[in-house]
Amino acid sequence: MLEIRFAARLVLLDADHRVLLFKHGDGYGRLFWATPGGGVEEGESTEQAARREASEELGAKQVDLVPLWTGHTNFNFADRSVSQSEAFFLIQNHSGVLGSEVEETHRRERIVEIRWWSLDEIVKSGEVIYPLDLAARLGDYLRGAERR
Repeated sequence: MLEIRFAARLVLLDADHRVLLFKHGDGYGRLFWATPGGGVEEGESTEQAARREASEELGAKQVDLVPLWTGHTNFNFADRSVSQSEAFFLIQNHSGVLGSEVEETHRRERIVEIRWWSLDEIVKSGEVIYPLDLAARLGDYLRGAERR
């Protein structure tokens, strides 16, 4: 079964420019890393979905978002194939992240690990990390931010 969907993805960087990634298990033995975020619900804009996902998955009730890029990916999750158009947002400021209130959401969404990754670690990793060009895109963004 093919699921076509739109998603809002969140890029959260620490002071060392490491990015926060969630490791997901799909219940079928497949594991992958991805930025926080999720599907856009009926009637939501991608920015509204990004704010909702920041609250649900990160526990950040207030966030300042900067649009970064859009993309498309195809992947298998559980018993379905997913074709997903994605909008990525940088979280510049937030009200705090990863408190105990997100634990149930993480269990329900099969998030099995949380980790901060450097761009070099992403490039050298043998693990599946979505989007597949995350390190290149973040590198381009960071080099552009340095020039500003």
